[in-house]
Amino acid sequence: MSLASDYFLLYHGISDIEQTATYGTNENKDKDEFFDIASLVLCATRKDYEKFITLDSFKKLISTITNKNVTSLDELYQLQFCLIDAIENDTRNCHIEKMHESFEYLKKEQIIGHFEYNKLISLFDPEELASCDDEIALEDEFEVEEKRPFKEAKNYLEEIISELQDIFITEDFKKELFETQNYLNNQKFSIGITGVMNAGKSTMLNALMGQEILGSAVVPETANLTIVKHGKPEAKVFYWNKNEWGKIEQSSNQIESIKEFVDETKKIFKDKLDNYIKDESVSEKVNINELASYTSAEASGKKCNLVKYVELKSDLNFLSDGIEIVDTPGLDDPVIQREEITKEYLSNCDLMIHLMNVSQSATLKDVEFIIDALLYQNITKLLIVITRADTVTKEQLEEVINYTKNSIQQQLKIQNKDNKLNYILEHIKFIPISGKMALYHRTGRSEEAIKNGFNLEDTGILEIEEYLDDTLFGINSSKSDLIIKSAQKQLEKTIKKELKSFNYELVLLSKTKDELIIDLEDFTKKKDTNKRIFASLNEDINLYKKDAKNYIETLETFLSTELIDLQNIIKQRVFNDVKYSFEKTKRRPENNRIRTIIETAIKDGLIDIIRDYRYKFIKKSQSIGEICEQKYQDLGFVIGHKNDNFDARGFFQDDFKSGFLTSSNEILINKIINEVNKTKQSKLLEFDRTIESYIKEEFSSIEKTIKEKAKKVSEILIENFFKEIAEPLKVFEHKLKKDEKLLQDRIQNFEEKEANKETVTIEIHKKIKKLEAINKGLKS
Repeated sequence: MSLASDYFLLYHGISDIEQTATYGTNENKDKDEFFDIASLVLCATRKDYEKFITLDSFKKLISTITNKNVTSLDELYQLQFCLIDAIENDTRNCHIEKMHESFEYLKKEQIIGHFEYNKLISLFDPEELASCDDEIALEDEFEVEEKRPFKEAKNYLEEIISELQDIFITEDFKKELFETQNYLNNQKFSIGITGVMNAGKSTMLNALMGQEILGSAVVPETANLTIVKHGKPEAKVFYWNKNEWGKIEQSSNQIESIKEFVDETKKIFKDKLDNYIKDESVSEKVNINELASYTSAEASGKKCNLVKYVELKSDLNFLSDGIEIVDTPGLDDPVIQREEITKEYLSNCDLMIHLMNVSQSATLKDVEFIIDALLYQNITKLLIVITRADTVTKEQLEEVINYTKNSIQQQLKIQNKDNKLNYILEHIKFIPISGKMALYHRTGRSEEAIKNGFNLEDTGILEIEEYLDDTLFGINSSKSDLIIKSAQKQLEKTIKKELKSFNYELVLLSKTKDELIIDLEDFTKKKDTNKRIFASLNEDINLYKKDAKNYIETLETFLSTELIDLQNIIKQRVFNDVKYSFEKTKRRPENNRIRTIIETAIKDGLIDIIRDYRYKFIKKSQSIGEICEQKYQDLGFVIGHKNDNFDARGFFQDDFKSGFLTSSNEILINKIINEVNKTKQSKLLEFDRTIESYIKEEFSSIEKTIKEKAKKVSEILIENFFKEIAEPLKVFEHKLKKDEKLLQDRIQNFEEKEANKETVTIEIHKKIKKLEAINKGLKS
């Protein structure tokens, strides 16, 4: 058992005695003696330790707190460290006052000088510790302390960062504090708004924002995706590029509504089309008051046909906490490419709000969207807002909610996913709203709403706001929790580095000039060796990084093979169903059934493929991480937390889980349905070959998209992964350079700094105490 372990067992034994209801005379005596002995041990220094450890009386006192002999300076330092650490963690100020009395006595007896006395007093400040009377109350308080909501936790960390800026002296570490502050300030929380046309999206959003900004004379009902951000008011439109427009034209060969869209666009713009549709997407700032001519389907110029999406900035208070709104065109948008863009944005949203008009109830589009969002798009919470609630009774509202639930159940049954019903119902919430009445209240027309029998509380807008705030910023928000923990972790790392810097300064201050010169010579001798070690490790890390990048190419081959298998599965399922239908009913299967078979097969298949891709990627990363960890451990470095085994899953918790199912399958579905409607029982083999060619043809774009996305995500993750892997090495390199500079500076300015040594030492001790207290607060 180590000296530290020995001591901790003994000290915590004393702590247990202190927590009993009553104290015996001997127990109090033992406790007082312990702090007397601790005071004496702590006053020994490198200059006078030899005269202490040779005294039999000192050895006897030491034996009362450890069964290990203290025969060297290193062993004395270790015991002092254990004493300081345990006393700071477990002692209340009544015990510290006892130690102060002991330090006072030692100074009076001239065993320690004025400087040593001040340094020891600075280590243990009673004001930083709880009184014995408050001990139990404080422990209870910390035990029941709850997680802070995001905004409160963010404010708390910002206050800490501000305090640390005053304590830190290292510019590089101050820069890290600034980066952590920027990380907190630049977080975005996206709210996706969906629904069929005329579901009331704009009215509800205007009520939330407290201003008629969407679906109004300024920004009319738009046929395009609109992203609303906080900032100086301005509007920007983004046009299709040539590749995207080419896909739209290709789709028009199969889908009549898109053909009408393309023909209309070409007829209006003719040869001017190339002014907007370029090789790379171009954007254009436009006057907000003229935005209607770019986005409204009713505008005569039909520029909305060329606009991919709109970015709108507003200085509204609702958006000031980093909230971004993704307002989508209706789910019944005829242009499937706009639907794909919508899904791309929605896959990155933190919260989804789906609106349904109470008079239309749940359409098939609504139900299909709800199921797709929760089962395939990695949406974990979906708020369903039933609009125009003021036009029906409460009983009718309940009927609409029950009808929606039943419709979901029926559609799941069609998809053979009956077992997912409870999961979906657990992750959706229904809130009815009277958007019009809420808007009256929020835009200075409350009297009109009250006249119609609606107080603000009756409109439903407050319940929606409460839901949004709790989901985005509440104590159960996984994203908020991740942001706060990431910032805390970074602050802890930075504090740890500055603490090491301060402690090294204390070591330098305790040495003579001759000792410092010897240290610098030793430092210089080891520099070349360290350089070789660093170069070797960096070379190894770069080789592993290259290996990881090469592995991505292997994974692309895996994707190709799996996607070929998926094509065969889709073909076989359609063929089997058509064949079975002919045999049993002498009829072709219904179009909706064929649609469901294809959609379900593609989505389930792609999810399985990406899951396997993720598993292989993480397994490779785990292998590399373990090798790097072993190399670091051989040199005394640590990746992640001490005593924890390396786990690559911690680097890739939520990656590969969204954004892969955004492509529309409408063209493939239409082709196969048309072929089903033409085939005969006697022509099934010909039908089999035809749909195989259709699937192969359409899957070329699916394969390209999946590979591009997987490669992009993988490359970003590899960069971040190896940045983390290389971090301990960079930190140590930086520390050595900084320590060398401090050592050189101490030698060059020895006389000047020696004159102020007492003051500087005490100041450093105070800063160390503050940093340790802050760090302890971050971890609690």
